[in-house]
Amino acid sequence: MSSTEGALDAGTFRCTLQVRWADFDQYGHVNNVKYIEYAQEARILFVRSRFGPFGLGNLPQVVRRSEIDHLRPVLRDSTSVDIEIEVERVGTTSYTIRQTIFDAAGETCCVLRVVMVAYDTSTSTAVEIPAGVRNVLEAATQRAAITDQGPAR
Repeated sequence: MSSTEGALDAGTFRCTLQVRWADFDQYGHVNNVKYIEYAQEARILFVRSRFGPFGLGNLPQVVRRSEIDHLRPVLRDSTSVDIEIEVERVGTTSYTIRQTIFDAAGETCCVLRVVMVAYDTSTSTAVEIPAGVRNVLEAATQRAAITDQGPAR
């Protein structure tokens, strides 16, 4: 189960995902591989939220690169995690997002940088990001840059 608040801000997407009992390892932490699953689920919600209203939700795309910094564990007292997604860069065939995973107390547990590539399933090759998708991504990048630098004067 999950919930989304993506429409609140054009720059940052945020969703909440349920932590399942089976996600925990023998040490009482969420297993490291589960962070990748949470990130994938959040990316799906992000694409549906951002591109779906424009009829662009079916853009085939693949993960090209993932970088993960595990900062602190998600412990058993967390029944959910919040995930924020910000678009950092938009290229010709790819875009880079930053995903931050927070525990129930709001502490940052994991940060991922992921490069997504627009993909042609019939030729198994990268393709140019369609103009409509590019517009949505670039708007999110500009909004995130304004937020990172503080309010404009």
